[in-house]
Amino acid sequence: MRSTEPNFPFQYREEVNPNFARVNNDPNLTNIAYEGLSAARIESIDTVEEENKSVTLQQTVAVTPGCTYKLSFAENLLFKGNGTAAAIPILTARLIYVNNFGEDVDLVVVPIFKFSQEHDPNRGYTFHEAVTNVPVPCDVFEIIVRFDYFENSTTGSTWLLDGVSLRAVSPISACCENNKRCIIK
Repeated sequence: MRSTEPNFPFQYREEVNPNFARVNNDPNLTNIAYEGLSAARIESIDTVEEENKSVTLQQTVAVTPGCTYKLSFAENLLFKGNGTAAAIPILTARLIYVNNFGEDVDLVVVPIFKFSQEHDPNRGYTFHEAVTNVPVPCDVFEIIVRFDYFENSTTGSTWLLDGVSLRAVSPISACCENNKRCIIK
């Protein structure tokens, strides 16, 4: 769902730590969608010298402790930047939770590398799915769906992200206590 807030391209999702890159919210530029009306458009800007360019798009989601989850999404690299460092744009999808020590703990990591200037850009959407290997801990009630973008280049890249979904794999929690909190509704 689109948001009217300029720094929040989609409702409940936020752009974090932009560095020579951003999530574009212009409806005229986000209309190449995998599903629905628009996609998140991650763009890095052109620079005179090679620069590290990065931005994070994330959303915190309430979950049922003890469940395993499936993350699915589609991505499409429209334009690939260049540079003498053989720029390789990287999009990394993550499911994380914050432990009791305030540290991020990965449940899923899906790195996507685009190596070829000739074969990778503008080839349409590629669909990805990943399932957590372990259930969400019993004391964790929310996880963060995060997409980290990075490249080192002079010419900017444009990457589309759409169809993001997070679903419980099983309707029964591993954290059942006397038949309470056992069924996901």
